[in-house]
Amino acid sequence: MTRRALAGSVALAALTMGTAWLPVPAGAGDPVKDLVRKVEARYQTTTDLTAEFSQSTDIKGFAKPLQSSGRVYIKRPGKLRWDYLVPTLEQIFVDNDKVQFYIPEHKQVMIGQLSKMANSQAPLQLLQGVGRLDRHYLVTVAPDGAKGHGGLPLLSLTLPDGGPDQPRIVVEVDPGSYFLRRVELHDVNGNVSTFTFSAIRANTGLKSELFEFTVPQDVEVVNAPTLAVP
Repeated sequence: MTRRALAGSVALAALTMGTAWLPVPAGAGDPVKDLVRKVEARYQTTTDLTAEFSQSTDIKGFAKPLQSSGRVYIKRPGKLRWDYLVPTLEQIFVDNDKVQFYIPEHKQVMIGQLSKMANSQAPLQLLQGVGRLDRHYLVTVAPDGAKGHGGLPLLSLTLPDGGPDQPRIVVEVDPGSYFLRRVELHDVNGNVSTFTFSAIRANTGLKSELFEFTVPQDVEVVNAPTLAVP
């Protein structure tokens, strides 16, 4: 997993646990407003979440997309555990502003601050349970009008002051649970990371110990670089 994938994963996990994360612009149609209200209501009652995920990253210049999968755990406020299980084991632990990225195969732990690993504070604020993405993003129906599983419209999140080539996020909502079923992260270079979630379980009482990580004695500890993500 690349460092871009690390930052993207952290931002994505923050998005999946945000409350009121879908702002509705003036003039939006009733179907969009209704969907936003239902998603907001679902996440407002969610204190922890577990899900399986698959990730496909299409990078310009690569013949085939990069594939990976694993499991994510989130506990509000501020705790995240993101386990990549395939093709290799890699783990991300977030505790408020602290990020630890463990690669057993490389015997290396990367440690950093989330607030210094993204050009927007929105993901950090959401993980802490105090932020709202509606201060940063606008939501509309996806440009091509596509619909997801169950017929709900795909929604596009963009920065209100961005240009036509800005990064954007496209989300698909599960019609049964109103959790996020699929999220696409489009960067300014045309690369796309797609996360698909399944086996979602909420409010199971995840213990704080699940999110604790102790650095093994036989691994190298390095500082994480500053990253720029959508």
